[in-house]
Amino acid sequence: MKKIIKSYHRSKISFWNSINTEWNAIKNDKAIIGVFLSIALLILVAYTFVYSNQVVEKVPVGIVNQDASKLSRDYIAMLNSGDGLKANAIYSDLQDAKVAYYENEIKGIIIIPHDFEKNIKSGKQVTITTFSDASNMLFYKKVLGTVTTINGYFNVGIIIKKDISKGMSYKQAVENYTPIKSVSNSLFNISGGYATYLIPMLTALIIQLVLLMGIGLINGTRNEDRSMKSHFPRLAHKGGTIPVLLGKAILYTFLYLIIIPIQIGIIYTLFSIPIRSSLITVYIFIIPYVFSVVFLGIVISSFFKRREDSLLFIVLTSIPSLMLSGLSFPSEGFSKFYQIIAQLIPSTHGIEGFVKLTQMKASFIEISTEWYKLWGLTLLYFIMASFLLKLKVKKTDVKLIKD
Repeated sequence: MKKIIKSYHRSKISFWNSINTEWNAIKNDKAIIGVFLSIALLILVAYTFVYSNQVVEKVPVGIVNQDASKLSRDYIAMLNSGDGLKANAIYSDLQDAKVAYYENEIKGIIIIPHDFEKNIKSGKQVTITTFSDASNMLFYKKVLGTVTTINGYFNVGIIIKKDISKGMSYKQAVENYTPIKSVSNSLFNISGGYATYLIPMLTALIIQLVLLMGIGLINGTRNEDRSMKSHFPRLAHKGGTIPVLLGKAILYTFLYLIIIPIQIGIIYTLFSIPIRSSLITVYIFIIPYVFSVVFLGIVISSFFKRREDSLLFIVLTSIPSLMLSGLSFPSEGFSKFYQIIAQLIPSTHGIEGFVKLTQMKASFIEISTEWYKLWGLTLLYFIMASFLLKLKVKKTDVKLIKD
């Protein structure tokens, strides 16, 4: 019994010592403070500000009007009537429009062919040719989508006018053309805003990025000067890694309990990004997320010989991590191999759960799958971190003896 009590008190002292030691390492290192402040807050503000307009409107296009008829001018007026496109200039020659495009004055070209009005009135099919900048998907979709929509409305108008000229009433002509009425409703991201889509995913990804960089810098420094054992003397003892790892994880979790309300409470509110979950639910969800990332960071940083190695590693792996998270491309489209790799990265589940909570108004039961997966990763990386810390301490002892 005395041994158990003695072991408990030693673990308790080690636990609080690890929290205190890690906190001192953070607050006394300007680089780490910069990582937490600049990336966790400033970069999120910068990204949110950049995409604060949410929706691309009035994309500049050039119109090559080869017909110059009243009906072609009506068509151009319809293109300009919405928020999608803005006809910067009307060209009579395609080459002039190409020059404007390559000089980045316009993002697309729309060609109205010869005999546009004549062919329409005679019942012949008319082809509207569109060129759009596919190097930018937002401009590309906006130009093609707007032209397709306007073409649909224009076709409807022509057919309805023909039916009215045959003696039909306006109501009959409309019903004759549209026997099926379509009603479309956007779920969650009602405005179709890019910031509303991107920023919640980026917020969850930033948690992983900041923690991996911070832990990498701290542990890289300790590996460099071989001070891991001196900072955490209980590591060499049986069961000594458990209080150390828990102390680190709880400290970083506490830091994010302060950072998260700033991110989703202030930044989201300033830029009108909706929040459809309570802060308490978000807190409960991010606990295993932070834990799994902290232990992953300790596992990765155990291989760093210098603190600069952590920055190099994060730079090299940040893009793959970003892609595998499903932020830029749906993870369902990956091959089986990459889907398995994605499952081993905490941000994959962290992003999915965070977005469901804050944007889709999901209940905690509905994100329980992601929550349990994060706890699974927490256990996996906890075991690996314990083993590698023990190994690191033993190697340090051997090197000190040799020296």
